[in-house]
Amino acid sequence: MILELRLKNFASISAEVEFSKGFNVVIGETGAGKSLLLSSIEFLKGGKNAPPVEDGSFVEAVFEIDGEEVIVRKEVKNGRVRCFLNDARVPQKVLSEKLTPLISFQSQRESIQLFKPSYQLSIIDSFSENWELLKKYSEVYSKCKKLEEEIKELKEKEQEKEKKLDFIKFQIEEIRQADLKEGEEEELLELKKLLEKKEKIEEVKKTAEFLISEGEPNVLSMLSTVIAKLEEIEEIDKAQNSLSKLQNAVYEIEDALSEILSVETPAEEVSLEEVENRLYLIEKLKRKYGRTVGEILEHLSKLEKELESLENAEVFLEEKEKELNILKSELAKISKELSERRFKKAKEFEKLIKNNLNELGMKDANFKITFEKIPFSPTGTDKVAFLFTGNPKLPLDELSKSISGGELSRFLLSVLSVLKVSQSVMVFDEIDAGMSGKILSKVAEKLKEISKNHQVIAVTHSPQVASAGDKVFKVFKTENGINVCELNKEQKIREIAIMISGEETPSSLKTAEDLIKRWEE
Repeated sequence: MILELRLKNFASISAEVEFSKGFNVVIGETGAGKSLLLSSIEFLKGGKNAPPVEDGSFVEAVFEIDGEEVIVRKEVKNGRVRCFLNDARVPQKVLSEKLTPLISFQSQRESIQLFKPSYQLSIIDSFSENWELLKKYSEVYSKCKKLEEEIKELKEKEQEKEKKLDFIKFQIEEIRQADLKEGEEEELLELKKLLEKKEKIEEVKKTAEFLISEGEPNVLSMLSTVIAKLEEIEEIDKAQNSLSKLQNAVYEIEDALSEILSVETPAEEVSLEEVENRLYLIEKLKRKYGRTVGEILEHLSKLEKELESLENAEVFLEEKEKELNILKSELAKISKELSERRFKKAKEFEKLIKNNLNELGMKDANFKITFEKIPFSPTGTDKVAFLFTGNPKLPLDELSKSISGGELSRFLLSVLSVLKVSQSVMVFDEIDAGMSGKILSKVAEKLKEISKNHQVIAVTHSPQVASAGDKVFKVFKTENGINVCELNKEQKIREIAIMISGEETPSSLKTAEDLIKRWEE
């Protein structure tokens, strides 16, 4: 329930309100801003009907949820809406998920939901407490729908089978022929580096051998020519010295060449060209089937499964159809049980609603629920229709065609008073509009009855309803905006007296006292 509600500059309202856990009534003159107070709760929920708010405004509420106090706050700061749950900033979605299951808004406008067949069916299910059975049905129904999609895909595949088979076989063969291995690409890249190094070494050896000893001319042959010339001039000392150096140089060069030629190269059985061709093939397959060798192999696995599926489509199809028939049998069994429970409880519901309508002054009203069988749907095989007439001379007809606004409000109250709703807070916005006299007393009784199991917050212009409130709040305008105050007993009597006759008179005050005393007794 809502324990406290604080507002600052929310659509001109600034107030602090402490609600009762039972029946709370909001009164005030027309246009004073009563509905705006309720809109602040809608604003917290993130509802579409909340009014625009100005910068610097906020709404804060203290809820009691499962015995614990939860503080919810929503503010507008620097043009941005910010939401808080127990002082922690959260998205609006979190607030909505937290509050929507707790709060139900009811008004003559919201009553229009009663016209929807799906909502009418949900009312019957709620009254019948069918949730566990519906959950079971929903699970089997979801399996059926999934299986039907699989069967549909299998049938579609069967139509394109031959064309697709050829294409898939080509892809599988192309990948299989490559005989790819996980990590192969990395190994090939390392091998490529090694082979490139080997190639460079071989190139250096050939070049050295050619230039030093094999080529025409070469270093050694040219040195031999110079040495021979120097030997012809033995009598010159300097020539002899140079000859000795050149001869030593020849020995050094021959030794260096021998060392170069003895450099070992990695012994690999594959050539660089073979490695590069393999890497090119992998790159080509990567462009077609995946970013890595691993992804290509995963794609191959999927293709093989798809090929198996296509080649065994008829077998799979038969198996799936058998499985679907079993599930449909189970679904039919559950839906039958669901239908029987709905039909049985609908009769009880009809009787209770008629009794409530009678109490609310609609003695001539008649109400009936009809059932129509439909194919399997997410909610079963039943379509219900609420039929109503407020005049015994007129035939029963669909609720949307046969009920007036005032009748609809009383019908809604009747439904809420017999229905086990999950929300702990029920907000009523002028649900009693257009009613008068004894009917309003009965409406007050219904709201009071609902407040025994749920916290009720109701906006009203009715003295009968206001007198039933455990707490009464008045909304009024001042020069500084809209204020809200809680009335004590004396103030409550005076305000109800004014609601009765338009002013405080001994007679209206006495009537107001009597109304309140009736509820106190």
